[in-house]
Amino acid sequence: MRVRPGGLLDIHGISEAYAESWKSTYQGIAPEMFVKGMTIEAAKQIFHESLRPNQYSYFLHVAETDERKIVGFVDGGKERSHPEKGIGEVYAIYLLKEFQNQGIGRKLFQAGQQSLVQSGMSSMVVWVLEKSPNRRFYESTGGQLQTGVKTLNIVGNQIVLVHYLWKKLQ
Repeated sequence: MRVRPGGLLDIHGISEAYAESWKSTYQGIAPEMFVKGMTIEAAKQIFHESLRPNQYSYFLHVAETDERKIVGFVDGGKERSHPEKGIGEVYAIYLLKEFQNQGIGRKLFQAGQQSLVQSGMSSMVVWVLEKSPNRRFYESTGGQLQTGVKTLNIVGNQIVLVHYLWKKLQ
């Protein structure tokens, strides 16, 4: 298993991992339309857009097996709501369920933090569903739960996002 920078040639593998992880992560905690809406094709569109040059210091790292199957990824860049502040953000980190709890997610997360540091950012945030079963992962990596929340309206359902802050990246 290795973690490496990702790119355009990885879009199909990332999209497969994203769609499958999305469904296993959010099943039962988010509206069905939200869960089923993340298809491989929808994910491909997201990554085609993300990998275009932009002002957000965008990065992408993938975790792949020895057989070159992508099993997870992390992406991020400047914090999207206030990019001028120079705070980093991990936009997404997903890992196929069968590869979780093996240290791979931590390696991905560390690669993302390193990319932010190399881009000149010394702190970062992550937004996560309030009901996500993976919140303890962020806490175990030093994230401090903050008081502000965001609310998404998905087909009449309110989904609450909370965020974690890492004040000092290393």
